[in-house]
Amino acid sequence: MQARLRGMTLLAISVSVLLLAGSTLAIAQTENVLYSFEGGNDGTNPSTGLVADSSGNLFGTTTEGGSAGYGVVYELLPSPGGWTQTVIHSFQGSDGAAPAASLIFDQAGNLYGTTSTGGEHHVGTVFELTRSGGVWTETVLHSFTDKDGSHPVASLIFDQAGNLYGTTLFGGRTHGGVVFQLKLSGGVWTERVLHTFRGRKDGIDPEASLILDQNGVLYGTTMGGNVFKLAPPTAGHANWMFKNVFVFDGGQDDGPLSPGTLLAGKNGVLYGTQKFGNGPANAGAVFQLTPPAKHGAWSETTIYRFSGGSDGLYPYAGVIADATGNLYGTTTGDGQASFGTVFRLSPPAQQGGDWTKTTLYAFGGGSDGSGPGAGLIFVKGGALFSTTAGGGAFGDGTVFEIVP
Repeated sequence: MQARLRGMTLLAISVSVLLLAGSTLAIAQTENVLYSFEGGNDGTNPSTGLVADSSGNLFGTTTEGGSAGYGVVYELLPSPGGWTQTVIHSFQGSDGAAPAASLIFDQAGNLYGTTSTGGEHHVGTVFELTRSGGVWTETVLHSFTDKDGSHPVASLIFDQAGNLYGTTLFGGRTHGGVVFQLKLSGGVWTERVLHTFRGRKDGIDPEASLILDQNGVLYGTTMGGNVFKLAPPTAGHANWMFKNVFVFDGGQDDGPLSPGTLLAGKNGVLYGTQKFGNGPANAGAVFQLTPPAKHGAWSETTIYRFSGGSDGLYPYAGVIADATGNLYGTTTGDGQASFGTVFRLSPPAQQGGDWTKTTLYAFGGGSDGSGPGAGLIFVKGGALFSTTAGGGAFGDGTVFEIVP
């Protein structure tokens, strides 16, 4: 992959900053390793998040391993004796390689994802996996050409009409990445580039997944420090309309945006993470972005700064929320002072108060896993599930559960 990595993606902004000396508590939650990857045909480096079907079965990808060494899509099924892993597709290169993003389901139970390399032009694909008679079959929906984008590393999203949207890290007319749409018509998926990133004004290298609001507006981020929105065409306009929501400019609360997906909260609020920077420890932060009441600028609040060590550092993934507004996420650690954590942030009891951070689990770097860089998901019963890129019984990563 190209060596042009600069920063990473999500949100932060500068207006009023809430420096949280906030209390950091630790609660001994139970971690269960559901599966330890062996580094061979079963896959290795499960650095992407999971998706669950209606029965609670888990699906994910690994960037390496498999029969050809180009990564796999796997399924984890619960059983009385523990969870059972099955590789449902092993990439061969021509059909894609190194899937670096989580999967999504459609309403029929088919899986969709991206590969960061491979395909007809060796710069990535969009693929679908369909199941019939217990057998999964892969179809490449689109092979990127570089001119229309290259190296997609973010998950896809659907709109209500069944169109797919995503980003590519590189490629496009100016090689700064694109936002694309895939539309199905007559059994054929056709790609359309909605926006090509050019650099300073609109950002460069979009790495995180997009989110979609109820009006069909897309929101996303770029490595170049831009938080943006893309509004669909209106009467008299054929093109999607791009607008910066916020641009990071090197202020005191700046830090490289993580590649985690933005989280939409109540009243249009967005939450995100900075993978490092923002504070004296340069360990990263969680922030909140609030839209203006009518006109004007969005405002940013840093709701927690990580201090490193046992507190955690480097939150590469985004956060998720429960029904009461608590936020949950992971820190990857640095392999020395910390091997990663799972944390919770509880909102203040009254307006203007501090968020309370609780470390739910701190990884030891051994059989329990190391480097949880992917986002969390909730599965029935309130348990949290995700992956670690390293550690486990064989040192090649794990799928884990945190039981409340």
